[in-house]
Amino acid sequence: MRGPAALLLGLILSVIGGMSQPLQALEGKIRLEDTELVLRLEDGRVLRGAGLVGLTLVLGQGGQPVEIRVDGFEEDRTILRAPLPLYRMSVRQADGSTADLCHPDPGGRRAAFAFPDGKGGFNLTCTSGAEGKCVLFGYRPWETREGVPMSDLLRACIHLLRADYGGDDRPSTRNGTPINVYDRFAIQHPGTAPGMAFEAAWGPDGAVCVAHPRIPDNITLDDLAERYPRLRRRLGPEQCSEDAMRADPRALIFNQSAATEPAPR
Repeated sequence: MRGPAALLLGLILSVIGGMSQPLQALEGKIRLEDTELVLRLEDGRVLRGAGLVGLTLVLGQGGQPVEIRVDGFEEDRTILRAPLPLYRMSVRQADGSTADLCHPDPGGRRAAFAFPDGKGGFNLTCTSGAEGKCVLFGYRPWETREGVPMSDLLRACIHLLRADYGGDDRPSTRNGTPINVYDRFAIQHPGTAPGMAFEAAWGPDGAVCVAHPRIPDNITLDDLAERYPRLRRRLGPEQCSEDAMRADPRALIFNQSAATEPAPR
């Protein structure tokens, strides 16, 4: 599970290790309270935060149980609202070995965090993935801003980071490509981005318009016109400007990137 992983409110089949009195075969519930994982055991004890470190949670919610060990805990305070609990986790593989749940993020952390799924459970995602990065940008899907569900901004942000212009899970970016991300609610500010130009405006279903493709070697404006008929009249700088998109309520997030020509073939 190195990307988003849905974890429902499940039965903890066993909780082992990391305490002065190891626990064996205790039942309980792991729940999300705000953005914090909280384990309530049958003997009345409540474990949270650093108190979960060292525990292996065997999550059984139908199918094959999954063993996830909590190896570390910290809080991300880069978002101005409440700190976000982060967990370093490892998962037991089928051959008995263990592997980190998450890849390193740009800061070198192998961290996961949980957020509500809107269905009474929660999602667990990594700070290294597009979803995790977007939540850390401030697009918290359990909130709203000026009547707009932040889940819409989260979806738009994920499409943006992946250059998934059609919103159909066909990314066209390249790892390490710098971009400047901002939005109509000033959660992220544009700042200055020398050498960059307006690339696209984004909504929950993908790009609303595209001034230039981020990686023209991967996809061109002509490719976009052929693949996505809804974008045909919204391609190129004359048809796609930030000023025009600011007036379009469908455009929630914007970005800039370096405008380059495709390499000669």
